[in-house]
Amino acid sequence: MAVYNLYFSPTGGTEKVANIVAGGLSECYENINLFSKTQVGRYFKKDDICIISVPAFGGRIPENAIEKLKLFKADKSRAILIAVFGNRAIDDTLIEMYDVAISLGFEVVAGIEAVAEHSLVRVYGAGRPNEQDKKELENFAKQILLKIDGQPSSVSFIPGNRPYKDFKAFAMSLKIDETCVNCKKCAVDCPVNAIPMDNVKAVDSEKCFSCMHCVTVCPKKARHNSPEVTSMFEKRLYERCIDAKSNKLYL
Repeated sequence: MAVYNLYFSPTGGTEKVANIVAGGLSECYENINLFSKTQVGRYFKKDDICIISVPAFGGRIPENAIEKLKLFKADKSRAILIAVFGNRAIDDTLIEMYDVAISLGFEVVAGIEAVAEHSLVRVYGAGRPNEQDKKELENFAKQILLKIDGQPSSVSFIPGNRPYKDFKAFAMSLKIDETCVNCKKCAVDCPVNAIPMDNVKAVDSEKCFSCMHCVTVCPKKARHNSPEVTSMFEKRLYERCIDAKSNKLYL
């Protein structure tokens, strides 16, 4: 039984969650970084277990993550789906993940919704996954293993609605301050090549989907939202994000 840990993690939160669950399932697993621009597809066998983790963007799967997942095929390989959200809600992310996974040949045996820091407004879900989250996610992994070792039937319920909610990704108007040293790491790492190599202070708004990876990887922290924009999002999300949300398991 081989265990594969597939994750699409622009700012690191989804990767943290995925690694906790993967470590709870097996001491030996292979990481597959779906965010990598050089990632190639592969075929998974019937006895394989694949953890598939993506962030919720407006309650949906990021389009780029779907494109990467479509590189893979499975022969009824068992899939554990994880939708990671910034302390608001997953909305239709898990049901959309389920539909994509089934179309690729996976058998979905479990779903998880897990909290991480919000990628735009870090005060929401700050520090998560924390130690309590780690214990919960490791316990989820144990419950999933018991199911797989017994009768690994398809998951009985996945939350969400069809048709999925409407969501259109948009480009953030980031500030690039004087600490930028033109190292071009943001341009090199951008998954959709929205930052020109010859002008890292520009962004192609038709390509950018505000994954915030460029902010995360900038060694000088020169890329960021303006305080005004951050304050606007913080106020807009306050009622939906202020209370700490729970991780949930679906078997």
